[in-house]
Amino acid sequence: MKGLKILKVVAGAALCLMATFAISAKADAASKWYISPSGSDSNSGTSTSAPFKTLMQAQSAASSGDTVYIMGGTYNISSAAASDSNYYYANQFTKSNITYRAYSSKSVPVFNFSGMSTSKRVAAFHVKSGVTGVTFLCFKVTGVPVGSQKQSECFRVEGSCTINQVTCCNANANGFYFCNNGTGKVIKCDAYNLYTSNSTSNSNTDGFGAHAKGVTFQQCRAWYCGDDGFDCLTSKGSNTFDTCWAYGMTKGGDSNGFKIGGYGTGTVPSTIPTHTVKYCLAACNASNGFYANHQPAKAADWTYNTAYGNSRSNYNMLERVSATDSTDIAGTREVLRYNISYNGSIMNIGSGTKVGSCSWNSAYNCTAADFVSTDATQMMNARGSNGVLPTITFMHLVSGSDLAGIGCFN
Repeated sequence: MKGLKILKVVAGAALCLMATFAISAKADAASKWYISPSGSDSNSGTSTSAPFKTLMQAQSAASSGDTVYIMGGTYNISSAAASDSNYYYANQFTKSNITYRAYSSKSVPVFNFSGMSTSKRVAAFHVKSGVTGVTFLCFKVTGVPVGSQKQSECFRVEGSCTINQVTCCNANANGFYFCNNGTGKVIKCDAYNLYTSNSTSNSNTDGFGAHAKGVTFQQCRAWYCGDDGFDCLTSKGSNTFDTCWAYGMTKGGDSNGFKIGGYGTGTVPSTIPTHTVKYCLAACNASNGFYANHQPAKAADWTYNTAYGNSRSNYNMLERVSATDSTDIAGTREVLRYNISYNGSIMNIGSGTKVGSCSWNSAYNCTAADFVSTDATQMMNARGSNGVLPTITFMHLVSGSDLAGIGCFN
């Protein structure tokens, strides 16, 4: 995939090489703070021998440019730092330009929210509107509950942040949820086993949700999520999905790998964003692999993607006529270049849509013999050093394939 060299490591751990995030000379002059599950918020928090216990105490002490180091172990969180009429915010980030990162790659911190009350929705990590420059690095979030609420979120981002090598798993909540004014980057993150027996909240439980002013997702993966792997319904800004994987959305919700666009009954913005979906892989989802979702304009530029075994279709370019006419039509404005589809159908590609050098064009003969492996479970393999996507053979092209040069592993 674009020359990416990938090594294998412990599954789902979201490990990072600390050297990758070397602190600049300017940051060295800033303050460093420490938290530990065995710490105390009465400590100074300025050393590993006297750490705080909570992120919120560290935020209270920190200033712009500071770094909070999260020491290894499990942080069991059962109370809210803030709340409103709808939400309990277990951690609420109100200061800009602070980094929260694992202290050591040898012991990945885990934040467990299974003890939170569900009399309101739960947001485990909340970045408030107007807050910018927050960075989260190298930890795991688990156990976020929902109860009878409509939804909960591991991350609820209404400001701006970068999230790198973070795993959200084994919870009843959305993984990474950008809403209202939210924007930022999500890099090398995993969202899996996010679903619930509550059918209402399950149909609102995505791995990655971009419903705000524009987010870039790079090398992210979703599997076994209640609704969609990646969803940008009602987005006000353009989103980019670059080298992302969606596998096995089969838990009862909409069950798309990538649901790109659409506004449902929501207000369509005056400028309808066009998204970018490139070098992505969607396999074995119960509905569509790649879906334009009734977009009232061009949903995306879809380039160098691969789809396999998605039950309804591999590519579904369903649009609607316009912002004021919700009549569904086969896509007339999409751009699809250099994509592969195998073991699945192509739907709603109408006249006007630009399709070039895709595996279903007459120039190609796409068969099982073109691929080294069709074992999609490899998509859940362990990430490599520094959180890179795992080395797999699934949907890689054999030497001499006439599909050479197209798809996500071209």
